[in-house]
Amino acid sequence: MRLQDRVAIVTGGGQGIGEGICLELAREGAKVAVVDVVLENAEKVARAIVDAGGEAIGLKADVSNKAEAEKMVADTVARFGRLDILVNNAGINRDALFEKMTEEEWDAVINVNLKGPFLCAQAALPEMRKNKYGRVINFSSKGGAAGNVGQVNYSASKMGVIGMTRSLAKEFGRYAAKDGADFTCNAIMPGFFETPMSAKIPDKIKEGFITQIPLGRTAQPTEMGKVIAFLASPDASYITGTAVGVDGGFFMGVQC
Repeated sequence: MRLQDRVAIVTGGGQGIGEGICLELAREGAKVAVVDVVLENAEKVARAIVDAGGEAIGLKADVSNKAEAEKMVADTVARFGRLDILVNNAGINRDALFEKMTEEEWDAVINVNLKGPFLCAQAALPEMRKNKYGRVINFSSKGGAAGNVGQVNYSASKMGVIGMTRSLAKEFGRYAAKDGADFTCNAIMPGFFETPMSAKIPDKIKEGFITQIPLGRTAQPTEMGKVIAFLASPDASYITGTAVGVDGGFFMGVQC
């Protein structure tokens, strides 16, 4: 119960990796605000946590909207009295070859994947400073860092997250030194996880991916949850500004 009495927000928490993160944080004792653009999905995960004896609420928010990001934080604090952990997991893709990519496709991905974590972290920081404890964990992508055909927007957003994470880690370090607080900011780069999205990939293509993973298998969302729970805990108080690959070695050698 490393996160007993801590309060966490997980964006994109209504399914897949986000759901696994929410469930694991709750198992470690955190009170969880499950945030999703689809309220029904958020409430479903929150109910599962409550049924298991934890505390959770489901919230609807578009993380790319400043007012909704601020309301998400305000609603969480109103319910649980504080905020300690922010997991910026929400993300989208709108793939298209560069020459055919529309401005709308570019903006949609940048707004959710990069602007969203910025707005959410900015809304969360004042509450974290009150408690002198803060963990911001952003989702990036080694695949995005390597670059992918048809994903100029996605790759740009995910590399932007790395730069933002490192800059925030330096700013948070100043707060920690000044206030005697425990603030960190890190990034996560996931590999191939078993999620509703990956379930749509044809078996032959999936098998091709697995042959390139040194550990020889895909991962379960709860495995990501365990990594997040560690980074969110006091045990990770001296880890900041890093980008952690949780990919079974798939992207070994890709530098971010």
